[in-house]
Amino acid sequence: MDMSPAVPAGDMEVFSVAYVSGSIARQVLCGVSCDACKTCLTSEVLLSASVFIYFKECSDTEQSLTYPSEKLVETVGTIVTLMVSIMTEAAHLNSVEQHITAAIKSTIDFEWIRCSGCSLHHQRIADSIVRCLT
Repeated sequence: MDMSPAVPAGDMEVFSVAYVSGSIARQVLCGVSCDACKTCLTSEVLLSASVFIYFKECSDTEQSLTYPSEKLVETVGTIVTLMVSIMTEAAHLNSVEQHITAAIKSTIDFEWIRCSGCSLHHQRIADSIVRCLT
């Protein structure tokens, strides 16, 4: 699943990944008071991929859902694609979760968290994202 800007804004797959990414951002940031981490994982600007989230809001005046950053949406989309490809090979294994976790950690570049967010919490955030998806 290519999450590049060339993806049509109406692609439901992208909307779904953005919605799940918002949920992941909310879970990862629960109890975190670091503004750099919040800025890294969320977006104040309504991205085209987040339009679905906007329409899922219960209220027009109060924001209750979490809007993910573009980089988080891209990363989650890449992880989902990796997981789908791994499942064709590893679904029969007893340790599927461990296999997927190891593949994610060795394949996905989480350096953007350190660069655009907080180097102090970088590893904890990356581990939390992986844990949410596995």
